[in-house]
Amino acid sequence: MNPFREFDIAFVGLKPGIHHFSFEIDNKFFQLFDQSPVSNAKINVKLEFDKKVNFFLLNFQISGTVHLQCDRCADEIDFPIDADYPLVIKFDEHREEDNDDSNADVMYISRSETLLNVSQLIYEFVVLSIPMGRITCEHVPSKGKCNEEAIKVLTTLNREPEHNPDPRWDKLKKIKTK
Repeated sequence: MNPFREFDIAFVGLKPGIHHFSFEIDNKFFQLFDQSPVSNAKINVKLEFDKKVNFFLLNFQISGTVHLQCDRCADEIDFPIDADYPLVIKFDEHREEDNDDSNADVMYISRSETLLNVSQLIYEFVVLSIPMGRITCEHVPSKGKCNEEAIKVLTTLNREPEHNPDPRWDKLKKIKTK
């Protein structure tokens, strides 16, 4: 059985107008993708699907938490995400072959398509909602400050060793200045 089947939208049977879909995303969803940066999450996706005659307007509302590591102290944190991603889907037989990514907010599908699977789109939007770096405990209101013990260990490891210059270099510098 196809694990992504629940993300299929049979748009052929839908009447023109606005339709709402809701998806609950958890760990099982992200395990279906190879090398996913997300391993633990609880996310709610609300999709507003506006069917027009020749195109679709989609708006993904993504909210929930993603389990990440603090970039400073390595403590586990539940990072909140809340984002909206609009997308226009147009029909074009030849556009798929061109694979023109000049407008990322527009996606083209063939007129012969009857289903739209939104699983890959949801996955990409969730990953895009996660900052690339510098996620610290301070970014999560419920967590507060970073682990003080870890910070102390890091500061002792990052100290510059005392610099004792080789006395031979001092003698060479004296020759150079003469």
